[in-house]
Amino acid sequence: MRRAVALVSVVILGVLVATASAEPERPAATRIVDRTLTCRVGYFHGARLVYLTVRSAARHGDSLDWLAQAYVSTPGANPLSTQNARPTLAGVTAGWPPPPPLTTDGLGYENARCGPSRARVSLTPKGLTGGVASAFADDVQCIVAKTVLVRVRATFRDPVEEEPSKTGTYVNALGRVVAGQIAVTTLAGKPIAYADVAEGGRARMFTKAGCL
Repeated sequence: MRRAVALVSVVILGVLVATASAEPERPAATRIVDRTLTCRVGYFHGARLVYLTVRSAARHGDSLDWLAQAYVSTPGANPLSTQNARPTLAGVTAGWPPPPPLTTDGLGYENARCGPSRARVSLTPKGLTGGVASAFADDVQCIVAKTVLVRVRATFRDPVEEEPSKTGTYVNALGRVVAGQIAVTTLAGKPIAYADVAEGGRARMFTKAGCL
C-alpha cells in the first residue's frame, strides 16, 4: 500500500542545489549523466529499508508549483532524529520553468554511503507494478539487504558538469533536465524499484511486490 505524504519541491532540490566546492579534476561537461552506485542501507525497527518517493509536478498554466521529482533514501544513523533522518542516496528532478526560488532542476547522488559500481542495472519498470505518481507524492518503503545497487540517469538540454557539494558527501549535476530515471536492484540484479521524471512534469513509479 502506498502512503501519500505532503512534500515540498525543495526536498530533493535542497540537496541538489548545495554550493559546489573546488575539485582538482572533474568529468567533462556532458548532456547525459549516468551513474551506477553500490549503496549501504540503513535500518529502522530492525529492518533495512529503502524509500522511493516520487511525485508529479503541479502546473498552473505555464508555471509550476513544484517540480517532478524521484528520489531514493534510507534511514539515517539515528532515524528518530529530525536531522537528516532519511538521507537521500540519489535523486532527479524535472520540469520547466522551475518555480521560484528554484532556478533549475538536476540530478544528485551520495558519495559517502554510495560508491561507483560496474554492475549492470536496467532502467526499466519490467517486473514491477505501478504507474503515474500523484502530485501529492507517493512514498513507498521496501525491505532490502544491507547493500543495494542504485542507478540514476538524466538527459540535460545543455551540457552540465558534476560538482561535489560543499560538504563533499553529495555530487550534483544541475541544469534543465529533459528526462530522468532512477532504479534500485539487489546486488544480484533483481529489480526493487524504478521511477522516471519528464520535462513536462510527469513522474512515474514502480516497485516490487511487498513494498508498502
